Amino acid sequence: MKFDIYKLADKYKLTETEVQVLRYILDNHEQSMNMAVRDVANLNYTSAATVIKLSKKMGYTGYIDMVYRLNFMIKNRQMDQNHTSDLTSFMNNIPSSCLEHFIEQIKLHRKNLILVSATGFSTPLAEYIERKLLVTGFRCIKTNAYEVYDSNKLGASLMIAVSRSGETDTIVRVADSAHENQMDIISFTGEQMNHIAGISTVNIPILDDKALDDRNLQANYFYARVIIVFEYLMDRALEQLEKLENG
Repeated sequence: MKFDIYKLADKYKLTETEVQVLRYILDNHEQSMNMAVRDVANLNYTSAATVIKLSKKMGYTGYIDMVYRLNFMIKNRQMDQNHTSDLTSFMNNIPSSCLEHFIEQIKLHRKNLILVSATGFSTPLAEYIERKLLVTGFRCIKTNAYEVYDSNKLGASLMIAVSRSGETDTIVRVADSAHENQMDIISFTGEQMNHIAGISTVNIPILDDKALDDRNLQANYFYARVIIVFEYLMDRALEQLEKLENG
């Protein structure tokens, strides 16, 4: 299990050595519970006082309190992850080939510019996708501006489109332009056959509970499912990219 401790390091103003010790404890949380503070210090080429100072900085009473509470936190996190299948059961209806092709596209365009497009109720999803791509090191712009897609002067190589119907004029227009400019297209649409799905390199069909509710007046989990699928696929893609980059 990987831990991003950037926020912790910033919150508690940790030194590089303290970050190293914290990462060691998190990565070896079971063993740390049976180790003396001096053992952890020696393995990280620092002093016992530094380890104790780290625990105090983070609000624990001492080393033992820190390792036990961190271990408890990690165990709870593992339990939460074991329950993710309850949230993702609908994904069984998505062809596995679609999921694999998404991952391959993300890997293929790792260093290229990606455009994200959506409108209406799907707009927040485009904003989320854009931000997630940016914080994970991708070059990405969210835009529905036809001029950007028409000439593709920015040299984008991939478009990600979110459209529940797959027929929304604003998104169809820019998707057609992206297609004509030989950009790859990943689309998240409802399960029905639709225009955007038809021109996409990869279409991820998402269960739409209320396909006939055009104005989205009723509860509909389509939008939440897009985020769940996107997060799941990005997690897998980033894991594979990390393995490639580390040789």
